Order: sequence, then C-alpha cells, then structure tokens
Amino acid sequence: MNRLLSFFPLLARRARKKHFELICILPLLIFLCVLTVVPIARTVLLSLEPVEGNGLTMSHYRELFAQEGFRLAMFHTVSIAFLSLSIEIGLGFLFALILSKSSRVIRFLRPVFILPLAIPTAVVGVMMSYLFSGQGWINRILMDLGVLNEPVYWMSGGWRSIVMVSLADSWKVTPIVMLILLSGLQSIDPVLYKAARIDGAGVFYTFRRITLPLLVPSITAAVIIRGVDAFRIFAVPLILMGQNLKVIGTFAYLEYQEYNNPYTSAASSVILLGMILCAVLIYLKTAGRKGIAGA
Repeated sequence: MNRLLSFFPLLARRARKKHFELICILPLLIFLCVLTVVPIARTVLLSLEPVEGNGLTMSHYRELFAQEGFRLAMFHTVSIAFLSLSIEIGLGFLFALILSKSSRVIRFLRPVFILPLAIPTAVVGVMMSYLFSGQGWINRILMDLGVLNEPVYWMSGGWRSIVMVSLADSWKVTPIVMLILLSGLQSIDPVLYKAARIDGAGVFYTFRRITLPLLVPSITAAVIIRGVDAFRIFAVPLILMGQNLKVIGTFAYLEYQEYNNPYTSAASSVILLGMILCAVLIYLKTAGRKGIAGA
C-alpha cells in the first residue's frame, strides 16, 4: 500500500519535469482521442447494440455473414487489396530503382512519377472510367495491336472489374510506395556497392546480398502503410462500379446512407477494422520482424 501511495508523488514529479513535452503532445493526444479513439469505440458499441431493448448482441454480425452481398464484399476487398498491393510493390520497386540513378533525365522524370498523387481520387475514377469503358482507350489500343478481337467489358463485374479497380487504385498510389522505397535505396551506403564490385560481385548478387536485405525495413513500412490503405478502399470502386462491385467500405456506406441501417453499417466497419489489424499482425509476425530489427 505504501509503495502504491509513493508512486503518485513520483509520477507528479516526473510530470512536472516534463511538463513542456506534455504540453507539446497534448494537441495530438486530444486529436487522437476525439477523432480516432472515441469514434472507434462508439462504432464498436453501436455494432453491438440491439435495435430494440438494452444489452449487447451479436445479431448484427450474424445478419451480415448471412448475406451473400457482404461475403462478396469481403472477397472483393481482400482480392483488390492483395492484387493492388502486389502491383504497387512491384512497380514502386522498379520505379525507385530507376529514379535512384543520377542524371538529368531522371531528375526531370521524378516530378512526372509523383504527379498521380496530386490528382483527386474522384478525377482518377472518372478518368479510369473513360480508359476502361467498352469503347475506351484500353480496348481500342489492344484491338489495334491485335491482342483482342472484341472489346473487354471491364465494368461487367467479376474478376475483370476487380483487376480494373486494382489497376486504377495502383496508378493513383504507387508513387507513395515508390517514395518510401526510394528513400530506403538512397540511405544505403555507396561504399558497400564499391566493395562488392572490387570483390567481383555481379549485379544480381549485389542486389540479392546488399540491396534487398538493407531495403527490408522500407519494404515493411510500404507494405503496412499501403496494406492498411488498400483494405479501406472506397472512392475508386464506388465511382467506377457503383453498387455493381461492393467492397466493405462501400457496403458500410450504402447500408448507412441508402438503407438507413446504422447497426449493420457499424458491424461491417468493425469487421473491416479487424481485417486490417489481422493483416498487419500476420505480416509483422511472418516478415516484419527482420524489417523492424533492421530499422
């Protein structure tokens, strides 16, 4: 008991010593509490509230999983997240390798590669609808090259629409992955490459033994940042497909806005949050430990 009582004066003394630091982080703490912690807690409680009566219930979750539309939305979300993340990591890595070189042409190209970040998502959705429509540029180019005999209807649903949404999302946000990996490449000491060349190491060996291991922390950061964002994709599928290709984000929005059902909307949002947390934890457990240790 005495130890417990002595803890509070000690805590007060430490708080007085660091009162300036506490004042500096207070706005951030208020921001996180008011706009993050409280809304999440309220959404979780709303997903457990019964439509009538008191207490807590899991009926909204059971109702969701009984709906084929929600199960399809989960499948679409996971498929788009996996496909778009794979494209973004691959292209982002390739572009980062290109832009890590030093030349006048590369310095000119850097703003061009970053340009998609400046375009609003709504504009990207409308632009991609022109590209992927039945008479859009993609079909015209492929037909002129002889790759296709007839147009591909990308917006007809199924895997074609999943690929279309993934490509549209990847075009918009690949520069983020590229910038993360580019900063990782530029942080590698050039002396390591010089020593490898002196020892007679080839390009592939240098990449496998030096570049890739030292880039693991940046790859981990890119996967986590973009993986979280890919799961919560919303605007691009809504603009391109409307209700024809629902993801969990658009499903929750439509449940609340169109069908006036805040309980299932909250439950689907909580499920999406759980999916994001599980994906991050699985990645950190399987591949992220080395990256965090290297950072």
